[in-house]
This record gives sequence, structure tokens and C-alpha cells, in this order.
Amino acid sequence: MSIENLIEKVTPEIYQSMQSAIETGKWANGVPLTEEQKENCLQIIIAYDAANKNEEERVGYLPTKPKSSPSRNQSVNGDADTQNIRIIED
Repeated sequence: MSIENLIEKVTPEIYQSMQSAIETGKWANGVPLTEEQKENCLQIIIAYDAANKNEEERVGYLPTKPKSSPSRNQSVNGDADTQNIRIIED
């Protein structure tokens, strides 16, 4: 079975069950998840989200930070206070 076919068969209830199992480390009946089950559940959740949710609603979504110009005390390469260095001559 392809991942696409599998994702088509995942219901919201199954999705929630997998998400809860990953969060708690065990199935609803108390049986712990194996490492393989954790990996498989994560892959299914990520694929399900990609197929059914907007980007902002997906597991692991991090909004992009707006680019800002360097502050007065920070150079373009990120070194703080390099613009405030004065050379003292004798």
C-alpha cells in the first residue's frame, strides 16, 4: 500500500489517536509504543497534515521571522558593538 492510499484511509479519529499516542508514549489501552511505531505514526501524521491541513495548522509549523535591518549596535554580519569601537591614538 502506498503512503497516499494509507493517508486516504486515516480518519480524524485515527489521526487523533496517533497524535495522542506520540504525546504520551503509549496507546489508549496503556501499551507503550515501540520506536518503530513512533516513527511510523510521526510519518503518517506529517503526511496527513500535508494532504489535509493549511501550512499554519500542520504539526511542527514554525512561522518565518520577518527580516529586519541590523540594529545600530550590530553590524551586518551580526557582531554586536563593532560600530562603537573607537581607536585612541597617542
